Amino acid sequence: DRAIDQVVVKDIRRAMNAGYERLVIDLEGSLKGEPAAIQRAPFYQVAVNAEERRVILTVWGKPKLAFDSAKVVRAFKKSRMFSSVELYPKLEEDSWTFALNFASDHPVEICEVKEPVRIILDVRTKRQGR
Repeated sequence: DRAIDQVVVKDIRRAMNAGYERLVIDLEGSLKGEPAAIQRAPFYQVAVNAEERRVILTVWGKPKLAFDSAKVVRAFKKSRMFSSVELYPKLEEDSWTFALNFASDHPVEICEVKEPVRIILDVRTKRQGR
C-alpha cells in the first residue's frame, strides 16, 4: 500500500517447519511516533536472484527499524537454508533494504498477512531441479 507513509519494522525472524523455512517480517504503523494499526503491508519489493542465491527485500513508507539487529543476525546463523543476512544501513528516508543469502538454491514463496501485518517468505527445503 503506497498510502502507508510511516511503518515500523518490528522484527525479522525465522523458523524451521516441515519442508520449509519461514522468514517473517513483523510490521506496524506509526502515527506521531506512537504505534498505530495498519490494514496491510506498505509498498515493498522482493527481488529473488537464483543465480546469486540471494533475496533482496526493500520496504517503503519511511520505515523505522525497531528490532535487535544482533539478535536477527544470530538467528540466521542457526539457519541451514540461509548462509547470511545483510542488514544494510538506512540510507534513504523513504525506504530500507536488506538481503538474504542462501546456502544453496531453493524455491521461495512470498505473501503478506494481516492482523498483525507481516511479510512472509517460505523457502522450501527441496532444492530446485532436484
